[in-house]
Amino acid sequence: MPDDILLHILACLNDTKYAVQTSVLSKRWRHLWTSVQDLYFHRKSFGRDSSFHYFVRAVLDDPRRLNCRVDRFWYYANPETTVLTQLTSYALSRGARELVIASHSYFANTILPDLSSGSSSLETLHVVEQLYIHRSSFGHSMLRLTSLQLRWVRTTSGSFGGCFDIFNIFPILTNLSLSWCYLGGANLKITGPKIFSLKLDDVTDVGLLELSLPNLEVFEYCFTRDYGEVDDFWLINLPSLRHADLNVDPGGLYKCHHRLLKVLQGICNLESLVINLQALNESGLLENQTSPFRNLKSLKLRSPYLSHPIVPATIKNYFTGGTQYSQDMDFEFV
Repeated sequence: MPDDILLHILACLNDTKYAVQTSVLSKRWRHLWTSVQDLYFHRKSFGRDSSFHYFVRAVLDDPRRLNCRVDRFWYYANPETTVLTQLTSYALSRGARELVIASHSYFANTILPDLSSGSSSLETLHVVEQLYIHRSSFGHSMLRLTSLQLRWVRTTSGSFGGCFDIFNIFPILTNLSLSWCYLGGANLKITGPKIFSLKLDDVTDVGLLELSLPNLEVFEYCFTRDYGEVDDFWLINLPSLRHADLNVDPGGLYKCHHRLLKVLQGICNLESLVINLQALNESGLLENQTSPFRNLKSLKLRSPYLSHPIVPATIKNYFTGGTQYSQDMDFEFV
């Protein structure tokens, strides 16, 4: 079997530990793992912390990897800030296109280091599980990053000068996902001409939220809590939106009805929508409201607690009142 095929197989293994173990099965393969460009380090593959850290250090310090570039670098553990700085520096200095950092500990207080230095090749960044981000984590800007996923990360208002401005830091971003992030009262400004996919999932303690995305086509928005998610929407401008999924917990609506209405008014150009039926029924939310929808063709209603759900006339009128496709509107329960 040619070496390039073997390297591809080793790169597909979900942990570099297994790539090393597979390589030693044959004398000809013995050192092949040192040329693998995708590195995956997972703490759960080892019984003890000391064994895991020894293995990571041995792989990164191996002289046979001195001139080997890195394409993907994944690290699943609970690193201290100094260790994380060393790991990210290693990956970025070797041209990594994809960087995934995940902490296992719920109580981690690690700060994401400056990724802008040597990040000219970085296109995809996923930061997962209880890490802190500061404005300094991204330097002046990250000019090549196209995909950003932040999950369970925390920051403070002062870290971003009171406003987390996505376009200012990631000017060519196309995909953005923020899940269970705590922004410490900072405003969140999501703008940019290239973003076509956006997911906001229980982003908490946000001041004002601005969404101005001329080319956004897919939008997922979830709020299932009844405390401090977003104070208010400053602007929602999504003229190209085609599909939206709004996962709204009615238990959290008692003080944010106006926010849901602003979202519905801001996504008026879409063609298909998924939303919770129970949230729409709550407190006469849509009573006496004029339909903003002009192009809506498909409406899917979540009804997990209703065995025989019925769409009330108020909801039907709201979603079909302004659309040219009202006669052919597709209602579906999911």
